[in-house]
Order: sequence, then C-alpha cells, then structure tokens
Amino acid sequence: MTRILLLGFDKLLCDELVRVLSEMHHAPLAQAFSDGWIDHAAADVVFCSGDDPRFRDALREVKHKKPGLPFVVVTRLPEVSAWLDALEAGASDYCAAPFEPVQMRWIMDSTVPRKQRAAA
Repeated sequence: MTRILLLGFDKLLCDELVRVLSEMHHAPLAQAFSDGWIDHAAADVVFCSGDDPRFRDALREVKHKKPGLPFVVVTRLPEVSAWLDALEAGASDYCAAPFEPVQMRWIMDSTVPRKQRAAA
C-alpha cells in the first residue's frame, strides 16, 4: 500500500482521487495548502493540485526536503503550457482531470518503483 499525500485539492477532485486511489489499495491523505506546511515525511508520493499556482512552492519544498519523493501534478487545465510548466519545475508526472482509474494505475506504476509500492 502506497501512502499518497493529496495536496491542495478542492473537495470534489480530492474525493474522486481518494475514491480511485483507495480502490487501488493505496492510502491517500489530503492536506490543504492553507495548513502552512507540508507533511510529506510519511508519504511515498505527492499528488498536488496544479490548479493553484502555489503548487510550485510546494514542489520546491518537497524537492528540497526529500529530493527522491515522486511529485505528480493533477489539474483541470488542459493547456500544454501548464503541463510543460509543471514538468520543467521538477514534477515527476502530470495528469489532467477528469481522469480514469487506469490512468491513475499507470501513473502509480510509472512514478513509484515497484519495490517501494510493495514495501509501503
């Protein structure tokens, strides 16, 4: 079971991510940007809302404190420039909402090493 920090999502998208990831037997935990700090210590991967420009600050903080931690940006913005911006900022992957469960499975398989998923 992979521990997934869901950072900065609105309730609707957060609920959908929790549902899909829980059905995949992962352990999602939501945190708001307004909490003022990022509790990434126990996370195996971070999924962050790219709809809020604060995702860049969160990405910098996570990459500084835990450089190997996968960081996936999820957004409703369809523009290619948003995708490139997130990836150039250091995100491990990018996903546009709405998404399909198979898409989340693929992202988890490609972002989090198998041995890390098995140990979590």
